Amino acid sequence: MKLSQIPYKRITLEEITEKMNSLTAEFDKAANAAEQLEVYKKFDEYSSDISTAFSLLNIRYTLNTADEFYSKEKDYLNEISPYVQQLVQQFNDRLLASKHRTELEKLLPSLIFTKLEYAKKCFDDSIVGELQTESKLETKYSQLTACAQIDFDGQKLTFSQLGKYKQSPDREVRRAAYNAQGAWLEGENGAEVDRIFDEMVKTRTAMAKKLGFKNYHEMSIYRMGRVGYGIDDIRTFREQVRTELVPVIAELKERQAKELGIDKITLIDDPVIFRRGNPTPVGTPEEIFESGKKMYHEMSPDTGKFIDFMLEHELFDVLSRPGKANGGYCTNLPKYKMPFIFANFNGTSGDVDVLTHEAGHAFAAYKAFDLPWEDIQTPGMETAEIHSMSMEFFAEKWMDLFFGDRADDYRYMHLSSSLSFIPYGTIVDYFQEIVYTNPDMTPAERTETFRKLTEEFCPNLLADGISGYEKGKRWQFQLHIFEYPFYYIDYCLAQTMSLEFYVMMNKDYKAAWETYMKLVSYAGTLPFPELVEKCGMKSPLKYGTLKEVALELKKILTK
Repeated sequence: MKLSQIPYKRITLEEITEKMNSLTAEFDKAANAAEQLEVYKKFDEYSSDISTAFSLLNIRYTLNTADEFYSKEKDYLNEISPYVQQLVQQFNDRLLASKHRTELEKLLPSLIFTKLEYAKKCFDDSIVGELQTESKLETKYSQLTACAQIDFDGQKLTFSQLGKYKQSPDREVRRAAYNAQGAWLEGENGAEVDRIFDEMVKTRTAMAKKLGFKNYHEMSIYRMGRVGYGIDDIRTFREQVRTELVPVIAELKERQAKELGIDKITLIDDPVIFRRGNPTPVGTPEEIFESGKKMYHEMSPDTGKFIDFMLEHELFDVLSRPGKANGGYCTNLPKYKMPFIFANFNGTSGDVDVLTHEAGHAFAAYKAFDLPWEDIQTPGMETAEIHSMSMEFFAEKWMDLFFGDRADDYRYMHLSSSLSFIPYGTIVDYFQEIVYTNPDMTPAERTETFRKLTEEFCPNLLADGISGYEKGKRWQFQLHIFEYPFYYIDYCLAQTMSLEFYVMMNKDYKAAWETYMKLVSYAGTLPFPELVEKCGMKSPLKYGTLKEVALELKKILTK
């Protein structure tokens, strides 16, 4: 069945309530661990049905945020989601409190119980109202940015469509494109973003306080499922970025400035690595996908089967258009054992990244669907991003297919950009820590905080007179801050791991691939620190790892 053929049917709160209450009652009546396990199987299967329906709705909604039917369905989902979470928690509480728990922990992966304990800390009936408000605010931000139309070059462009102009070889075109996007934040649009975020901060803070947390930053460790590490470990990583990586990036940016023939790199120059412009994909979207098919067939038998499955079932939607949500993502339809990839092609190298990064997520999901429990099919976000970011590097052998005689330019650009991303990703997380530990900051104070962090970690991103950006408003375009709070550090941890894979594959590609497949095979069965150890790799959460990786990459980039 193709994605377009999958029927959407609203699962009402009444239906879910009846089914969940029935399963909870059946669990209570079960006489022993074996009988309770059978009920849990039914619960897991029904949870899969619900998550599939919700995921399908979100796909259809993000494909066209202006669609009246799916907009109303999305509103309904926002209303009922906290109540569904309440019902799920009601069942999980029974599992956690079972008098047969010791036996159940021998029959189920122990990590399932740890995840449930974390989820329990993040939910209570008292925060249903806040959860509803949070969902509405996230949708409001998504609609505001998705429907933005920027007047540029005689056209009305979405943010995604404007992207290629921000990478133009012509510096003045880049400046004009950034000014056009930054100007969107001046006046009422920027004020509306500030209002949305201010209410988000207050709502999430209220949630955290009701649940007994000091602040939402503390709560986020449990909400993000960071099993085996916490705030202090992330701060250790951040300090490594500041002391070990920022100086290396500064050297790279000096070299980039010389290549571009300018004194220093600023916001409008940072994405452009070569004076003649960045390499761009050769061919139409159809030709790019044909090259992707060839690449994955040559990479391994597993990836060959995977790409055939994705193309056969039309599990990509990648063309940018008005009303389509910004950004890109991979999501799952577990009932049909299907991943789905959403993106916005804009004629830059990022179009190829869809076939490497998002396909890395999809490949890992495709391999995990046969695991018996939905809870262990999906890993923590930091682990999921290792799947995607590492796949980008494993795919580099085939970049000639996409970039022709500029394949080596792409490889250099990709490696240097991957390294220089980490400080930016770190300040996105740091910014959120400051904001949520000081929830009464004004919008102006938040923006100034982001500007100061940029100055400390990423001076190459200072705006140099660009409208909106110069004040420090770049964060207002960062979707994750609004819709996936505290997710961004996962990218940084995973990027460090992917760069470790890159160093490995430069020494022995086959051995590196075998390690990658081992990591993918664990799916969500192990917490991040244990997974890294099991795969014989070094944790970015420990001092020395980032320095070692950075020095190795500095040598490679110098060559």
